[in-house]
Amino acid sequence: MTHRDIALLLADAADGVEVGIAPTQAVVRGGRRRRARRWAVAAAAALAIVGATGTVALAGLPGGGGQVEPSAPRPSATPGTPRYEPHRTDLAGGTENGKDWAVTVDVWDAPRDREEAEAELTAMGQYRGEWPASLETAADLLGKRTYFVHLSYGDDDSVVIENSLPERDAEAGTDRDVSAVQLAPGTGAQRLVVGRVAKDAREVTCAWKDGSSTVLRRVSGQRTNGEPVQGIRSAEGSPDGWFVCLAPKGTVYKGVEVTGPAR
Repeated sequence: MTHRDIALLLADAADGVEVGIAPTQAVVRGGRRRRARRWAVAAAAALAIVGATGTVALAGLPGGGGQVEPSAPRPSATPGTPRYEPHRTDLAGGTENGKDWAVTVDVWDAPRDREEAEAELTAMGQYRGEWPASLETAADLLGKRTYFVHLSYGDDDSVVIENSLPERDAEAGTDRDVSAVQLAPGTGAQRLVVGRVAKDAREVTCAWKDGSSTVLRRVSGQRTNGEPVQGIRSAEGSPDGWFVCLAPKGTVYKGVEVTGPAR
């Protein structure tokens, strides 16, 4: 049956009303226009997604076979990327003679190659002007963890202890590494004691020259009135336990013993 035959039948059915040739091509063209509009809408949506996410899957566009989906965002940093900044831990603090004092430790991770060592050394200087005293070249940092102990007293802030140690080195048993320093600059009295002990040490006794002593036990980072509780605590980035003892006024440091290793 031709288009003309269809037209005649429609005319009879409409009681003599003449109907032209069935608009087959017009219908096809209309369908194409509607599909083109749908594709244009899809493309506009894709561009909106690109603006929000930076990328888009093209499966839903003409020639694709799926839905439009944003790709997963890229991670901000590759796992294992060096920090180039230290781990900082508050060790102790208080007030004496109307001045606030605080002890903190900065622990820098061990660089893995010369490039990382040079970048870390630069970061140390930019961070707080830190520089290992025993350092000759950046390569000396390779495989070593570096730490700086800062003491602030009023407006004064200084590095009182620094060292670079092999990454695997750690205190064990009743071992300890202790340094006594003055609390107030210019006094010469070594009343402040900073030390490292085995991470599982449970008790440390600081002895003073007047015969008294101070016993410190393991704490888990609690604070009292905004200041760290005095005791043995972990320092982020370090395999050791850290402690700070302050001698009473009128006396100074005599010695330290680990009196409670792990049971």
